[in-house]
Amino acid sequence: MAERAPELDLRAIEQQLRSRLAEAEDQIAELTKPPEAAADIGFGKRIGDGTNEAISRFTEVGVANDIHTIGKRIERALEKLGEGTYGTCDECGDGIAAGRLRAAPESTLCIQCAQGGALGAPPPANSAR
Repeated sequence: MAERAPELDLRAIEQQLRSRLAEAEDQIAELTKPPEAAADIGFGKRIGDGTNEAISRFTEVGVANDIHTIGKRIERALEKLGEGTYGTCDECGDGIAAGRLRAAPESTLCIQCAQGGALGAPPPANSAR
């Protein structure tokens, strides 16, 4: 069980998270803005500019979805800062290691729960759901 690190500068973390959230929102806005009216997007029998543009748009929307997911994690970390629960795992209630929070301040899961979720494994037995 990792203890929450009192040496973390929560104000600096909040500023960093807010800055990263603003960047994510800007990126999403840029990636999802409608194509210019003159853009001819479509799939034809031959690969051409329209097909390339359509594929590019599909890719941009996928990237925007990934950034949106990151934004949601940042928003949750900001909520936890406001609640006074920042540094506590959302799954098991244990502390999140200070090194993890320094490396990824948007983390809301301890490394064990994050690895379990990524691998599809059930949460630890001491999970406090």
